[in-house]
Amino acid sequence: MKTADYFTDWQLSRKLYLRQSTYEAEYIYFTRHIVPYFAAAAPELENITPAIVNNYVKLKLKTHSHATAKKHLHLIKQSLNEAVLLGYLKYNPASPIRLPRAQKTVSARYVFLTAQEAQHVLDALSDTDIYLPVALALYYGLRRSEVLGLKWSAIDFKRNTLTVQHTVVKNLTIYASDKTKTETSCRTFQILPELLPFLYSLKFTSSLMSDYLFCRADGTVMRPDTLTRSFQRELKKHNLPAMRFHDLRHSTASILFDRGWSLEDVKSWLGHSDIETTSNIYLHYGRTRKILLAKDIEGMFKLKSKN
Repeated sequence: MKTADYFTDWQLSRKLYLRQSTYEAEYIYFTRHIVPYFAAAAPELENITPAIVNNYVKLKLKTHSHATAKKHLHLIKQSLNEAVLLGYLKYNPASPIRLPRAQKTVSARYVFLTAQEAQHVLDALSDTDIYLPVALALYYGLRRSEVLGLKWSAIDFKRNTLTVQHTVVKNLTIYASDKTKTETSCRTFQILPELLPFLYSLKFTSSLMSDYLFCRADGTVMRPDTLTRSFQRELKKHNLPAMRFHDLRHSTASILFDRGWSLEDVKSWLGHSDIETTSNIYLHYGRTRKILLAKDIEGMFKLKSKN
């Protein structure tokens, strides 16, 4: 059996078991990366060896993040496990392959705004259409998918709460779902007093055709890439630092750490599924914080000079 045919058929069979957004993400992994590489390296399925899989993983580690390489290897192992069950292979050539331990560092491409820098961003964007989406992302550490998934039905003005329970994502198509990234991503916040006037104003002027806070003129859901383009355009227009929309979420974490929040509190606020994700951000920001703490204790004791 041809390698390309097997991987293509296996990925297609996943459609019945996965959310549409997850299926489309895996489709991209296979069609753009896994299938072309293995079709060239091992045209026949039985020709795939541990060395070929290992070389692929090494390549992905050079060109992509550790998390992405891990996802690719996981999918390869899954698919080849089934090839063994179906009798196409005697053993899984990907089984012995292991990734090196991820370095506990945060990529330099991430941006961590201080509270003062975040305020500067908000001031610069105050007259734009993305002011409230950016403010909500900074206050609550929301992902882009969570900002665009906010619905009026999830906002309770009587109880003064905002619930994150719906997301809008895009891989190949726009996909809106009543499921969040993880179970812990579904969370309820108190609406802060400074945000209430903006939410009331938006509610008064929003489209009657849509339950979404942020939507197109016809009431349909806003495309994630539309928000991204608007954000990037405004950053350039106002000479603000280059960053991704997701960096607002990282900035929330670092600002909360700076205000003295515990690791567990930040984990809960951001809806991380495990403490390791939160601690990776803290590790980066912690170095800056240690400098501030060191300055805070300067002169705390009086030391006698050495004769």
